[in-house]
Amino acid sequence: MAKRFYISLLAVICSLSLMAGRPARVIITAGQSNTDGRCPNAELPAYIKALAKDTTTCQRGAYSFCHISQNRTDGQFERFWPQATKQGVENSWAYDAVTYLWLDQMVRDPFYVIKWAVGGTSVAVDKDADNSAHWSANKAWLKRTRSTAEGGRSLLLSLTRQIDACIDNTLSSLKDGYQVDALLWHQGESDYRQGKAYYKNLKAVFAYIRRHLTEKTGKDYSQLPVIMGTIARSNKCYSAEVEEAMKRLADEDDNLYLIDMSQAGLQRDRLHFDAKAAEYLGIQVYDRLLKVAYAPEGVQTTEEGPLAGKRIAFLGDSYVRNHREPAMLTWQYKFARKHGMTYFNYGRNGSNVAYNSKQWGPAMYVRYKDLPEQLDYVVVVGGHNDSAGLPLIGGIEVYKSRLAELCEGLITRYPAAQIFFFTRWTAPDFIGSDFEKVVDATLEVCGSYSIPVFDSARQGGIYIGNETFRKKFLQPKKGNTDTAHLNARGHDRFLPVAESFLLQYMPVK
Repeated sequence: MAKRFYISLLAVICSLSLMAGRPARVIITAGQSNTDGRCPNAELPAYIKALAKDTTTCQRGAYSFCHISQNRTDGQFERFWPQATKQGVENSWAYDAVTYLWLDQMVRDPFYVIKWAVGGTSVAVDKDADNSAHWSANKAWLKRTRSTAEGGRSLLLSLTRQIDACIDNTLSSLKDGYQVDALLWHQGESDYRQGKAYYKNLKAVFAYIRRHLTEKTGKDYSQLPVIMGTIARSNKCYSAEVEEAMKRLADEDDNLYLIDMSQAGLQRDRLHFDAKAAEYLGIQVYDRLLKVAYAPEGVQTTEEGPLAGKRIAFLGDSYVRNHREPAMLTWQYKFARKHGMTYFNYGRNGSNVAYNSKQWGPAMYVRYKDLPEQLDYVVVVGGHNDSAGLPLIGGIEVYKSRLAELCEGLITRYPAAQIFFFTRWTAPDFIGSDFEKVVDATLEVCGSYSIPVFDSARQGGIYIGNETFRKKFLQPKKGNTDTAHLNARGHDRFLPVAESFLLQYMPVK
C-alpha cells in the first residue's frame, strides 16, 4: 500500500480556476450505517456545533458551501447538515460530516455530495433473505431486481439512479459544469459471513460505479479515486477476510486509498464508531481528498519526509481564512501540503486575539479550545484586528494579559507541540502607532513563554504602504485600499519567508 501513502501530489487545479470559472466539485459517498451516521449530534465536534441553530441537540444548521442529495431520487440538493436517513436516528452524524466541514472551510465554493447509505447492508447477496438490500454488482442478479427506491433490492442501482437524476436535474445546468472528484466508501460489517468473496464483490462494485460515471458523462472516470476505511477489529462483525480483501484492493489499485481504522473506538453496541473515531476518519478522508483532488497548481508534496503526516493547525483572523478567496491559495496551506502535513484552518474574518465580539465571535484566547485535541504544530497569526481596535480591548495591557492566557492555554493543551506566532504586517505611519504597540507586545509576551515569533511587520517583505505593491500582491478592493489580505501571488511571495522561519524549529532531512 506504500504507493498510495507515499505519492507525489499531482497539480490538478490551476490557482486562477479556484477563483472563477471552474467546474463544481462533486463527491459520491456510499456505504452502510457508519456512513449513514450513528453518532448523536450532541457529540458533534465543537467546530461543527458552532454552526448549529440549536446548541443543545444540534438538529438544525447548514454548512456554507456543501450541498447534498441524500437517499433521494429527484436529483435535488439542499445545504448540508448532519442527518442520518434511518427512522429514529435522524439526529446523528457520520465521519463525512467532518470531511465536508473542512472542505467547506477550505474551498469556499459550492460543492455537491451525492450520498446513498443504508445500515445493515452487505455487498454479497444473501440468498436466505429475499427482502434484504445489497450492493452487489452481479450482472445476473441486477437484471432480476430493481433499485431499492423502486421497491427492489439493489442499493447499487439506487445510487446510480440517484447519480443520473442529480446530473440531469441539477449538475448539468451549472454554468461552469461539474466534475466528480472521488467516491467515499465505508462498509463491510455485513459481509463478515461471506468474507472470502468480499475482494471480488467489492472490486466489482467500484468498477461498476466508475464505468457508470464514464458512460453517463462521456468523461473517463476509470481512475476515479476511492477513499475508504477499514473495520475496527473490536467490531462484533469484524472479519479478517474482509480486511485482507480491502488491503489487497488497495495494493492493486493505485487510485484506492485505504485508511486504517482497525483500532477505532466503538459505541456500546460494538458496531458503530464513537464520536472520536468518526472525527478521526473524517479528518483522514479530508486529508486524502486534499492530496488527490484539491490543490493549486505547482504545489508538490512528499509523504516520505520527517513532517509527513504531522498535524498542523493555523489559528487566526482573515490572514489565515484568506478573506474572500479559497484557503487553498494561502502560504499556510501550501506549506502544509508541500511537507505532507494534515492541515487545519481555524481562520475567521474579523477575529481578535483579545476581544470577544458579537459580530466576529469569540477571541482567539477563547476559541483555541476548538482546535483538534492532537496537534504537532500550532501557528497563531493575529494582531491585525486588535491593533485596529485597541481602545475597544481596553488598551495594550489588556491585550498582553489575554495574549498571555492564549499562550498559557496552548502550552497546557499541547505540551508536546511546537507553537509559533506570526504578527500582523506593517502599516502606514507604523512607528509609534497602535499597530507597532501590538507587534511589540506580541514579541514581548510570546518571548516570555519561549514561543518563537516571526515579526511579519519588520521582516516579512510585504510593503503594505506601497500602492504599486498592493495592486500586484494583495486582494482586489475598490481604490486598491486592501492593506491586509494577500492574493495568490502574495502568498507565493511570503511562503519561502515563512517556511524558512518555521523549518528552523522542525525536523528536516
